[in-house]
Amino acid sequence: MSNEPLVTVVSPIYNGEKHVRACAECMLAQTYTNWRYVILDNHSTDGTGAIAADCASRDGRIRVVRNPETYPVIRNHNEAFRQAETGSVYFRFLQADDRITPDCLEASVAVAERHPSAGIVGSQFLWGDKVTATEFPEGEFFAGHDTARRTLLGHVYPFLTPSGLLWRMQAVQAREPLWDERYLYADVMACYEILREWDFGYVPRALTVAGRDANSVTSQVTGSFNKMLASNLHLLVMFGPGCLEEELYEKRVAQQLAVYYAYLGQSWWHRRLAAFWDFHAAELRGMGFPLSKWRVRRNALRYLRAEPGDALSQFARSFTGDRT
Repeated sequence: MSNEPLVTVVSPIYNGEKHVRACAECMLAQTYTNWRYVILDNHSTDGTGAIAADCASRDGRIRVVRNPETYPVIRNHNEAFRQAETGSVYFRFLQADDRITPDCLEASVAVAERHPSAGIVGSQFLWGDKVTATEFPEGEFFAGHDTARRTLLGHVYPFLTPSGLLWRMQAVQAREPLWDERYLYADVMACYEILREWDFGYVPRALTVAGRDANSVTSQVTGSFNKMLASNLHLLVMFGPGCLEEELYEKRVAQQLAVYYAYLGQSWWHRRLAAFWDFHAAELRGMGFPLSKWRVRRNALRYLRAEPGDALSQFARSFTGDRT
């Protein structure tokens, strides 16, 4: 019997035949041995299932589960969490286009074991050729409130991908579902909520290689609307009042809105279709910031003055190109 705490890792995959073997190889290469790996096939129509079955035949710690139908992204991730092996002390996602280093589980669990109040353990990421989430001060343990505060202020961002986080089952097992299925960024919401009561562990080196698959399900859902701007502002509105002093919160909201309108102003030159504007108007209205057409136009003029060639080029291309 292993003295290592049991870790369940799940890959929720849809039509990811080109990624399945690489994910399984990441698990088989782990220096940590007490893991169970589940490939959750979201009713794929390509060779995902067959390749997953072949991988499972190589090691008894790997099993394959196939959904009876194709679930939406967040529902599928909740289903992935439900696949945690009985007795698991920790849980981790491994997204189809992400990769983890051979010492990922060993290093993450070691930090979690040293700090029992850490509900989440993160690390640095390799994003392309850049290492991110490096802005933490020296150390491997941080108060949950302080971590949430640093993240909301934009000082650090440890939640780049679900693959980069080890979750303590004791901190999350009472959540059903784990993620709020109304929001594409429900994984980040869950982090903020857990950090209200739990602390954050950190491995100061890159353990996760974040993928950039433009054909991933998440990329397809976010589309060309730049929904990250809306999600970041919404997260600030939801969690900022509990983490930031009132004056600092208002200042941060103003900064986020300025970035948001700069993007909308630039988008004006693309002559975006009605669906684009309807989406952002609804998002802003839902957060208590009705869309200001005057502010969009002002930022469009600012962009024209700053980048006249690009603005006019975008405007010209909009008559023959993508306006979504």
